[in-house]
Amino acid sequence: MKAGTKWAAVIVIAGIGVTAVVKGPRWARKAEVWHYGYILDRLTPEQTIALCGKPILDESETKEGTVRRRMIVRNYYALAVELDFSAPANEAEKWKLTEIQDPSGEIRYESRESQIGVLPCLDKKEK
Repeated sequence: MKAGTKWAAVIVIAGIGVTAVVKGPRWARKAEVWHYGYILDRLTPEQTIALCGKPILDESETKEGTVRRRMIVRNYYALAVELDFSAPANEAEKWKLTEIQDPSGEIRYESRESQIGVLPCLDKKEK
């Protein structure tokens, strides 16, 4: 190999290494948000109980062909978090998480980052 070719290879490898170091944390955070978003998109009341423990409040109501389930759980910071689920009455196993909010209704956690931040119990490794 010629000396010029070796230097070109070293520069390319160094460039890749610098890019990985600089962008690595951002890529890791994006992957983490995607992972928790995936969990939130498929979260059911039963999974919430398994991941976050027994809820403080767990109530259901059927109205106009829809089953609604409201659960209030405490997160690791001792804050109460309300999770609202809904499902068609004839397919009660097809739950969809419709809202995450403060039980008072004053604070709604709408962004993925805020939902993840208020529900650290989604990560089984932290238990």
